[in-house]
Amino acid sequence: MSKPTFAFVTIGSGSYLGSTIRDLTLANILHRRGYKVLVYWMMEWNPELADPGIEHRLLCHGTRYQFRRPSAFMDQVVGSVAFLLPLKLRVRVTQSLNGFVDRMLTHLICSLHAAPVSDAGLVRRLRRFIARDGVSHLMVSFASLGMLALAAKRQGGLDFDYVLTFQGDEQFADYARRSGLFETYRSRLNEAVAGSRWPALLVSHDYLERIAVELRVSRERMCVLYNGIELPAPSVQPLRAGLRKLFPRLREDIPIVTYFGRQEAEKGIDLLLYAARLLKARGVPLQLVVCGATAKGESCKKVIADLADHLGLPIHQAGAVPREIRDTLFAHSHCVVYPSVNREAFGLVVAEAMSHGTPVLVPDYGGVTEVMRDGERAGGLTFAAWDSGDLARQLERLLTNATLHRELAGNARPLAERFTADRMTDRVLQHLGITDRRGRPLPDGAITQVA
Repeated sequence: MSKPTFAFVTIGSGSYLGSTIRDLTLANILHRRGYKVLVYWMMEWNPELADPGIEHRLLCHGTRYQFRRPSAFMDQVVGSVAFLLPLKLRVRVTQSLNGFVDRMLTHLICSLHAAPVSDAGLVRRLRRFIARDGVSHLMVSFASLGMLALAAKRQGGLDFDYVLTFQGDEQFADYARRSGLFETYRSRLNEAVAGSRWPALLVSHDYLERIAVELRVSRERMCVLYNGIELPAPSVQPLRAGLRKLFPRLREDIPIVTYFGRQEAEKGIDLLLYAARLLKARGVPLQLVVCGATAKGESCKKVIADLADHLGLPIHQAGAVPREIRDTLFAHSHCVVYPSVNREAFGLVVAEAMSHGTPVLVPDYGGVTEVMRDGERAGGLTFAAWDSGDLARQLERLLTNATLHRELAGNARPLAERFTADRMTDRVLQHLGITDRRGRPLPDGAITQVA
């Protein structure tokens, strides 16, 4: 057959930045290997995450789901007007309205799963895109959007199939549960999984077990395929001076402990603050840096700042930062702490921090432990989930035991190398049957599909 054309259906807003980064990383590598790649954005878009040459289509504006029933007028008229505003302003406005994004995502899930026909207008638009772009492989970023792909496929007349990825779908399940649609949602989710030619992809073994139990998806219809990151060059050490403008009070003689990720309740940043306060009382020196965007309004960031103030704990806090600042922070941190109270499916931040040779500290719960450990070898420590006291004890070990820290730092980069973007792309292509006899991606004109 002719060379595949890939289109990614992804959501550009909400609490899914890690998922979007994963999808665009995969899209970029496929594009660099010579495949035609498109991104079909829903709600919002972030085309700057993609390499030049990747085409972008806006499948729908978020305003389509302002109300419980999808509205073409709100989408095409109101949404188009809103998109005349700069992206940063749109994001700032939506984040200032607590619950705004959650409400739209709830309505999206209702539109795809509550009615016998999933958002017929959006299905028609998706089919037009697929036909115009000659898409052969529709890469659906969340299995919860699978009914959209299945409805487009069932109408026939288009030579494409779709593959689903589970990553963050437990949040969509919560939206369905709060709307009284959980059983219907679970049934239709399984219908979408069964309707694909390929088993769905899951980003860790722990997450596969969670989806199997909570959503009753057959294990035979799922496959683990870890996320991938683009590794920094091992010989490049970003200059610490790059942090001075953003954090002018950051000292060079005190270890930096960093949290990097979304500043939202489920990420457990409060646990880290309590742990840091306990270490302050014990006389263990550290500087705490908290960075990352938020999708649910600025209130959580303010709560973090207020809590730190009440604890008498100076912190260096910022919102979203450029990639070069993130890399500099990882490279110069004594350790990176990811204290999530959610059962994390993977944890890109953990792999990214380890790729700079920086040890990590994560809960002993969820797929995130698969990232920092391989058998007896570890690139960090775990603490008892939800336990700020144990978090303080393990953090103290990292700060005071130089031999332990040196061992973990030495393991970190090699462990992160298990999760390269190229390796992820190889495995996706193999999962889809796009391989040659050596198991490597095929060059132009030599694609073979394996049933």
